[in-house]
Amino acid sequence: MEKLITDPLWVTRYSSVGLVELTGTQGVEPLNWLTSRGALLGEATKVHANDHIPISNTASGLLAMEAV
Repeated sequence: MEKLITDPLWVTRYSSVGLVELTGTQGVEPLNWLTSRGALLGEATKVHANDHIPISNTASGLLAMEAV
């Protein structure tokens, strides 16, 4: 999640399918984050971020950004 703010171009070396192959079935979530990041042109700052991995191992993440 941090790379979406500091270095958003890192992901351009992967296709959508390639990213899902690298991250497994949870790869869909980063694709949603990428869509959100793409809506912010130029630089962005993190307003809030949180990762939570409960005992069931079904993780969730929250990332709030704003354009600079």
